[in-house]
Amino acid sequence: MKKILLLFLCTVFLGNLFVAAQNQDQTERLLRKKELVYVEGGINMSLPVHIQMYRSHRLAIGINLRAAKPISSKTEFGVRFEFDYRFIKKNSRNLTPESTLEERALHSNFSLITIKPNFQFNWNSHWFLGAETGIGYAISDEDPKIGLGFISEYDSSEQFGSCSGLYIGRYFTIKNQKKKLGISLSFTNFVANWHAENSLGLKFNYRLKN
Repeated sequence: MKKILLLFLCTVFLGNLFVAAQNQDQTERLLRKKELVYVEGGINMSLPVHIQMYRSHRLAIGINLRAAKPISSKTEFGVRFEFDYRFIKKNSRNLTPESTLEERALHSNFSLITIKPNFQFNWNSHWFLGAETGIGYAISDEDPKIGLGFISEYDSSEQFGSCSGLYIGRYFTIKNQKKKLGISLSFTNFVANWHAENSLGLKFNYRLKN
């Protein structure tokens, strides 16, 4: 009877040691993950989906760079820098000497620079979705000072606005877990004077784990 009791106590003791070791290992893995910093960057393409912008402009091509830090096993907090250059609709630049600055800017390419704090949720090692919001600065090729002022709802010098976005995508592993290609569908906007100009696009990002 004493041998059985001793064996039982030893089994319980060893079981507790095993569970404690597993918990410690999981805690250490989570702490190591929280110490990581993810950096990803790549190219982005988009089209305007608001009717007014779509009448005059089409494709935008640009670059983006994002740095993020895990705050839990499935969530990350980061910051994204983005630059987009949007082209006018083909053969739409029909101007006259009497055309106003707004009319000339309406038929000119423009750039948009944004900085957006970012929150991302990772379903698993592949699928993710996120939301971001920040500030944007628009520069027209016709006159840098007009920004997006050629849009009737905006002021004549609407350079700054709030920029937000929602996105969903998937990572594809390249060679090892430290390198991934991310492809995401994103919906973004530029808001000023309670009016939003929206766009829908794709991002192709290369992700590194430091």
